[in-house]
Amino acid sequence: MDLKLEGLNAVVTGGTLGIGAAVVATLVENGCNVRFCSRSGAHVEEMQAALRGKPGRAVGAVVDVTDAKQLSAWVGSMDAVDILVPNVSALSADWSASIDTDLYGTIHTVEAILPLLEKSKHAAITYIGSKASSFATPGFEAYGAVKSALTHYMKSLGAAQISKGVRVNVVSPGDTYVEGGFWWKMQRDMPQVYEATLKGNPLGRLCTPEEVARVVVFLSSPAASFVAGANLLVDGGATSHIHG
Repeated sequence: MDLKLEGLNAVVTGGTLGIGAAVVATLVENGCNVRFCSRSGAHVEEMQAALRGKPGRAVGAVVDVTDAKQLSAWVGSMDAVDILVPNVSALSADWSASIDTDLYGTIHTVEAILPLLEKSKHAAITYIGSKASSFATPGFEAYGAVKSALTHYMKSLGAAQISKGVRVNVVSPGDTYVEGGFWWKMQRDMPQVYEATLKGNPLGRLCTPEEVARVVVFLSSPAASFVAGANLLVDGGATSHIHG
């Protein structure tokens, strides 16, 4: 399937590790030009090196989206944006970290880039949510609550922006295994919890970043031009309740 991404311009925050890195790579492989950011200069350099020679062009920057000056300067360097994938998350039980990074970082990024998106004929925002936004998360109340709030924000934003030609959707991954990430650490430090989580997943395994990225890229592409206001779960059937 031709996703019609060749020559389009995308922005991905938190684009050097895990799901973010997989989204950047998948977009570039489909001919999209991608601006991505990370707080780590080393990770930015590694990501750019890995993507050399691909059909699309990748340009990384060291940006902390919680820093208003850094975010403003980065967005100010952009001429055109067709796709925005807000992916930054503290993945934390700490309220301050979740609110500052997930909530404010995401909202400020969206607000800064919206004027550019509104000029595009293929404008799309695809937020990386979480299945945790739809059920209780004891011990990680901050993470679940903020993800839920942002899912609501995206639904409302989408209703306001659809008349301006901006499609807004959410992709909510299930338990995703990333080398060095949350479930990697759980496997190392709390193997009983990790094994119980495996058993709780109907497919008997955790999701990969690439499996999430393929859904994100399709939903962000012109090939999904009539999909707006959706919250699409990529959780292997792990949740059984109805999602509104």
